[in-house]
Amino acid sequence: MNNRDPLFLVNLKRYPLTHRGSDEYRRLVSSIKQKLHQHGAASLPEFILPDAIRCMATEANALAPLAYPGPSEATPYFFNYELASSHDPSHPTNRTSKRNLAQVAYDLIPPESALYRLYHWGPLPEFLADVLGYSKLYQMTDLFQSLNISIMEQHGCQQWHFDRGHFVTTLLLQQPEGGGIFEYVPDIREDDDEHFDEVQKILEGERQRVRKINIEAGMLNLFKGHYSIHHVTPVEGKTRRIQTALAYTAEPNRIGNLKSSILHYGPRVAIRTDPDLLKITTQV
Repeated sequence: MNNRDPLFLVNLKRYPLTHRGSDEYRRLVSSIKQKLHQHGAASLPEFILPDAIRCMATEANALAPLAYPGPSEATPYFFNYELASSHDPSHPTNRTSKRNLAQVAYDLIPPESALYRLYHWGPLPEFLADVLGYSKLYQMTDLFQSLNISIMEQHGCQQWHFDRGHFVTTLLLQQPEGGGIFEYVPDIREDDDEHFDEVQKILEGERQRVRKINIEAGMLNLFKGHYSIHHVTPVEGKTRRIQTALAYTAEPNRIGNLKSSILHYGPRVAIRTDPDLLKITTQV
């Protein structure tokens, strides 16, 4: 596919993001809001057109050799460094589990790629702002965290964890032959109560509150990852599971935690600490 204009990437017949004031658009926003409220997550199947998602998967596979593996195990709070705990090793803040994935940072994703152009397409953050109740959302201005590609090979997985940001937007670019299921427990955490006892139950294998989403390639997913613990089950088969996370924020010129960037994208990040280098203002 030669045309990487988002107008030819997004399934606009099903998701009319370019008709923001229309009745159809308002119904779409209302439906997704309701799903987020009821389930803590909302999926938009076939958000990306079939030819476009194949193009994105091809581009992502070409970048896979650049992916950094990051830590091989982590706690549920590995983004929340302020929760470093002096509790015993079995406490949720100290309890680690297997993490097997690699990530391509934003600065390694070519500006001419379909994924990069989608991230910088104006109607997408406008739509997300309407769904999430923000007056406006912005692309992050971080060299590494603004946009990433997550690669899971056979047996790849991600541990139970919370996200640092209050909401997460992901897009599956390529689904594996089996496994790689996204599972979560909605709203297990509150701003004023971590509910460590409930988290402990999940880590010990309780399944009563666990929900799952069988994510398909081309599906956009919105998720309250700060409040809902979640993980990805092991990938089965030789086809990679490839997913991207698109980071938008309510504040302009937002830069992520440098410690997180070094941990997840490698030592090369440590030499790029000049504030002028950590900002990207390029728009498509």
